[in-house]
Formats: sequence, structure tokens, C-alpha cells
Amino acid sequence: MAEVTVFVDDVVLGRLPPLCIKEGIPTGDHLTVRDASGGPGFGAAWLLVLLGPIGWIVLLYLSLAGGGGVTGRLPFSEFAYRRLVVAQRMQNIWIAAAIVVGLLALVSLAIDSSASLAAAVAFGVATVGAVVRLAFQTREVHRAEVHLVLDASRRWVTIRGVHPDFAAALADRPTESSDI
Repeated sequence: MAEVTVFVDDVVLGRLPPLCIKEGIPTGDHLTVRDASGGPGFGAAWLLVLLGPIGWIVLLYLSLAGGGGVTGRLPFSEFAYRRLVVAQRMQNIWIAAAIVVGLLALVSLAIDSSASLAAAVAFGVATVGAVVRLAFQTREVHRAEVHLVLDASRRWVTIRGVHPDFAAALADRPTESSDI
């Protein structure tokens, strides 16, 4: 997959080539995508949780005061959209499976018998398997998504995870000056 940088107005107004951004095939369909990096990057600020209620209030303020981002209309085929939805649903299923099997392992440990110990080990192994599968599914979701990154000047958007044919169509497109 490739990445392209385009003028923010082209993304917001949907003035992009009519090729699916993920498949590189002609499409008339669009998907509205929100900039995932629009919120604040908390980094070490999550340590504020350890300060108790005062830290929680500061963290809440930082999350609400986070700025902007961009929402854009991107050409997205029905097939690419369905693949994204299926990947997200499977990710949710694996999250639920890991939680349920993990809880069953804990309940089995709480019961005092040799059979429950064997069940706890089996559920523990199943939990590890579910978490590993969840990691792979998360990677699939990331592949099916398109990521928008707004630059510091707030004039350019980098679109990551685009099909090479879409990137080539953007490169071949004549550029229009928006600074009139």
C-alpha cells in the first residue's frame, strides 16, 4: 500500500479521482473518514490517572480540548467497505472471545478441584490463542482502513494505505492552485 499527500480541500470536498482508494477500481461510492490523529496524543499524560481525581480532571480536559482533525469523503468501493466491516466485526468477536475465555479460566481457578485446574489450564491456553488471533485480526483491520493525517499547517492531508493505482491517478492529475 502507498501513501499520498493532497490538499485538505480536496479531501473534505471529495475532489479525488473516482477510483477506490483501497482497490484501485472505478467507483462512484464514497466513505466518510475521520482523521484518527485529530485528537491529542496523550503519550505519558496517561500517568495523570495515577494522581487521582485531580489527574482525572486534567486528563478529561486534555481530551476535550483536543483539536480538530479532518473529515473527508474518500472514494471507496462497496467491496472494500464490506471487507472493512467484516474485519471490524471479526475483531469484536475475538475481543469478546478472549474476555469470555479468560473469565472462564479465572472462574475455573476459583473452584477447588483437580478437574477445575485442568479446565483452568485449558481455558488459559484458549485465552492465549484468542489474544494471538485478536492481534492478527487487528492487523487485518488496520490494512482495511484508510488513515488520514493532517499536517501541522492544516493545509495538507497524508492518506495512508491507498492502492498504488489511486496514488498514480493522483500523480497524473493536474494540480489546481487554491491560493487565488
